[in-house]
Amino acid sequence: MWQKWVFGFMAFIMVAFLVMIPLSGQLGCGAPTVDEQIAEEIAAYEEALAANPKDVAALRGLGDTYVVSANQKETGSAEQRADLRRAIEYYEKAVAVLAATEGAEARKQRVQTLEQVASTYVALEEYQDAADVYVRITEVTPRDAQVYFDWATLADRAGDTATALLAFTKFLELDPKSPYATDVEQWIKENTPKPTASPSSEKGSGS
Repeated sequence: MWQKWVFGFMAFIMVAFLVMIPLSGQLGCGAPTVDEQIAEEIAAYEEALAANPKDVAALRGLGDTYVVSANQKETGSAEQRADLRRAIEYYEKAVAVLAATEGAEARKQRVQTLEQVASTYVALEEYQDAADVYVRITEVTPRDAQVYFDWATLADRAGDTATALLAFTKFLELDPKSPYATDVEQWIKENTPKPTASPSSEKGSGS
């Protein structure tokens, strides 16, 4: 049941991110095609960046638009993966600007943008890279239990059990009454390495 829940979570964050980002305009009779509108939005954001290379809205907008563009391509194709990598590139540029900006709003946007980076890595099925992004998120929000839960889930999906154990343990420390606490405790129990007996102790037990 736990593994089914984990995979369900991974599918949710990937599909939700790819499907739920709308284009700013509405398509209708006589309106531009999706590809034409994507091209127009990219051109508009690039124009905004030419005027101000640190325009966070434009950088994030380009990231979003390339995700939408990727969603129009054949799943797993080189073209789709290229668009997703362009999205990550622009999101990371936005993160860099936000990291140098003071204030609560900048921190909030930084976390949101890092989550978009992680979700895009999930779309690429690069789970270790997605998990690594959560290391950076914890540096901004070290007391957010959900962040540790998401980090642990991604680390588990990447096969990094040791990191998942640490992150799930921190999650329980921050939110011991979570409705998922029992499942997480069971996962930790099942995945904690069992102590191995030393040769000397084995010899002593047999004497």
